[in-house]
Amino acid sequence: MKRPDHISLDAVQDEPVTFAFDLPFALAALDREPLQELSPVHLEGQIARIEGGYALDGRCSFHGKLECSRCLAPYAFAVDEPFSLTLLPRKAARPEDAELSREDLDANFYEGDELAVAPIAEERVQMAIPMKPLCREDCLGLCPKCGADRNAGPCGCAGEEADPRWGTLAEWKNATRSQKG
Repeated sequence: MKRPDHISLDAVQDEPVTFAFDLPFALAALDREPLQELSPVHLEGQIARIEGGYALDGRCSFHGKLECSRCLAPYAFAVDEPFSLTLLPRKAARPEDAELSREDLDANFYEGDELAVAPIAEERVQMAIPMKPLCREDCLGLCPKCGADRNAGPCGCAGEEADPRWGTLAEWKNATRSQKG
């Protein structure tokens, strides 16, 4: 029996088989702190038989909201990217000290006669979410003293105070300048 989020590999014979899925993901299941909203992930493409496995050429698209790592404001983002995967059957368990070949590093593995697409979509989402998302390149962030959003304008706090740990270096710099002058 075919499951709704799987591709039947038995159906892939001489001609490629096309597919399209809309996969919803719970934010808690993705466990990515900056992610605030996520649309269902649209995954489409085709899968073809190749020697030793299958080739999957697809397109992944989704949108949502991320939290800026500097100012903490939510902002919209969208991803629409093509990708390709080589799918190989999972081999029997290897001894722990077995060396991986180059082909093993570039391939995804499947078991049985169906391919689950949810893990593929989740991997695409995880790879697309930046480690430090920014609402814009020149985001000024929050004031460390009062917490005001510097993108909205100056906060009125006094100028930046130097870290006291750099005091000795500042004294040396001033002494060096006065010796030259």
